[in-house]
Amino acid sequence: MRIPFYVLLNIEIATKLARLTRGLRYATILCLFSLIFPFSSVSAQSGCPVPKIRKYAIGQRPVATPVLASVTSGGNAADGNPATNSTLSAALGVLGLVTATQYLNFNSQVTAGTPVYVKINYPVNLVGLGSSFTVQPFVYDASHNEQPVGQSYTAGDLLAVLSGAGDMEVAFTPQTTTGTPVAYDGVSVTLNGVLSVGASMGVYDAYILQDATSATCNQPIDVLAGVRAGGLSIANATGSVTNKWNAIDVDPTLSTYAQLNTGAAVLTQVFETVLFNTTTRPGDSIYIVLQDPGAGLLDLNLLTGFTIQPYLGKTAAGSAITNTNTLLNLRLLSGAGNKYVLSAAIPAAFDRIDISMGGLVGALSSLRIYDVKTIMPVPTYGLTINGSASANPVCIKDAGKLQLNISNTDPCATYNWYKSDNVTLLGTGSSFKPVITSPGTYTYYVEAVRSGCNSVPSNRIPVNVTVVPRPGAPLLTIQLNP
Repeated sequence: MRIPFYVLLNIEIATKLARLTRGLRYATILCLFSLIFPFSSVSAQSGCPVPKIRKYAIGQRPVATPVLASVTSGGNAADGNPATNSTLSAALGVLGLVTATQYLNFNSQVTAGTPVYVKINYPVNLVGLGSSFTVQPFVYDASHNEQPVGQSYTAGDLLAVLSGAGDMEVAFTPQTTTGTPVAYDGVSVTLNGVLSVGASMGVYDAYILQDATSATCNQPIDVLAGVRAGGLSIANATGSVTNKWNAIDVDPTLSTYAQLNTGAAVLTQVFETVLFNTTTRPGDSIYIVLQDPGAGLLDLNLLTGFTIQPYLGKTAAGSAITNTNTLLNLRLLSGAGNKYVLSAAIPAAFDRIDISMGGLVGALSSLRIYDVKTIMPVPTYGLTINGSASANPVCIKDAGKLQLNISNTDPCATYNWYKSDNVTLLGTGSSFKPVITSPGTYTYYVEAVRSGCNSVPSNRIPVNVTVVPRPGAPLLTIQLNP
């Protein structure tokens, strides 16, 4: 015979972001649940976006006019590392006569209609010179010589922000002048010598995006940083970004940081753009750890001129988020000094966020960024007994009648339930029936993993179930002549 128990369910749910915040204590809530409906198991489904990963150009060939131009550290543009770059240099000369060119090729021909991305570093002294560099798709002929295919693109065609300088990512789909997509083996980047201007430009890499059968999703993979003119001429801009890669170095101690500085010209706008390796889903959140080095405390009112703009490729994913936006949440990071967590749920899918500061009188002059990442919504739960919502405490005659249900299911996610060791997988699905045969406290863990992703930034949280024995039969005492 199965022994009935009184079951007290205590589900520890972190606030939406607290579970992922380093050093925070988790909020423990004794939950009384309203009506919760069970959901069917969810796994990878058709219609869900397939993660895309980068495929980098793997070969390169430099060509430069002797003496007057050069390509140095050429291999850095074809090493699959977005942090290293080659340098194209061209001395003073007549436009088009002094050039430095680097050919970047893929390991196989790329199908027509596939966009290509090229990361460069664009110097201030070339801003406004629309023909300062050219990108040209090419194919190999029978002798393995590069032959141009489709139209070429100049700086003026490719750079949407010609009033800015620093790291830029140019993207285009190789095609003819009539708009017909063309296949290509790679792209060449040419720096043109400009009269009265000796110039150099960095080339980091070229890549395309391809479907992934499995990917570690939503990881920061690249950063772009630089300066925009704001209310000044770009030539007078004084802003800078130092140690840009420290914003995504996954430092658990939060001791390293990138720093944005507007400099003496407060109208200068500086930016750091963080690119993620896969596209998020609507409702995912951004999570930024930051600090004002000049003040002990920070609040949203002080973040004048601070803007976050999510993008999907080159297209803005919704409106820019400023310090007055209701989506934005700022809170002190527990046990981390005067560091703060800035978070916001983004209603649209995005694959990068542009963080900018300055451009306004009264804006902050300096800001440190310790960490940038994205977060899936933390799973939330409900309890049912025999399929009906139940509140604490509950009594069940059969432990098998107890079921935990995900109440904020993502149709493109799989939910994994783990044993108390946080390692042993007990089941998969948006509902889970724990096996309880004796009194005690039971801890389970649950996480959501996106379709096509072998891992995401962890949103695994604990579920604690406390079971107490059924009270014994009451003892009746009869007293005569009280």
